[in-house]
Amino acid sequence: MVPIIQDHGGNIDKFLGDGILATFGAVLPSDRYAADAMQAVDALIAAADEWNTDRAAAGRPPISIGMAVVTGRIIFGAVGDDTRLEYTVIGDPVNLCAKLEKHNRTAASRALTTCDAFDLAEQQGYHAPATRERCAAVAVEGVPTGVDLVVIASR
Repeated sequence: MVPIIQDHGGNIDKFLGDGILATFGAVLPSDRYAADAMQAVDALIAAADEWNTDRAAAGRPPISIGMAVVTGRIIFGAVGDDTRLEYTVIGDPVNLCAKLEKHNRTAASRALTTCDAFDLAEQQGYHAPATRERCAAVAVEGVPTGVDLVVIASR
C-alpha cells in the first residue's frame, strides 16, 4: 500500500496499528492533492482486490480494508513539547477522516469521501472510473451534523 500512496503523490504520516495516515499536498504543495488522493484510493482498492484474489486462491479469507478521504485546512509539522514531539497533521479534517474510515463498517463500504472532497477532486482533473453513489446528511458517529458523502467503493 505504501508504494501506491507514494506513487500518487501521497506522504505517509504514520502507521496506526493496522492503518495508515497519509497526506496529499501537505509535505509537497500540489494543485491536484484531492485528485491525487482519489486516484490513490482507486489504485489501493484495485490492489486490495488483487491481494484478496490471491488470498482466495491460497484458501485464505479476504482482508477487509476501509479508507476515507477528507480535504480541508490542517496544521502540519512538529507538534508537542520538549518531552514528546511528533511530526504529524492535526485538525478537523483529520478527525473527520478517521471517523469516516470507521464509518465504512456501518455503511458496508470500503472507501468514503465527503461530497466537497469529491467535487474538489473532479475540479482538479479526477475522473472516477465508475459512477459514485452520493448520500446526503449521513449520520456519522462523533459528528454533530449529517455529512454529505460519496461512496468510492462498496463491499
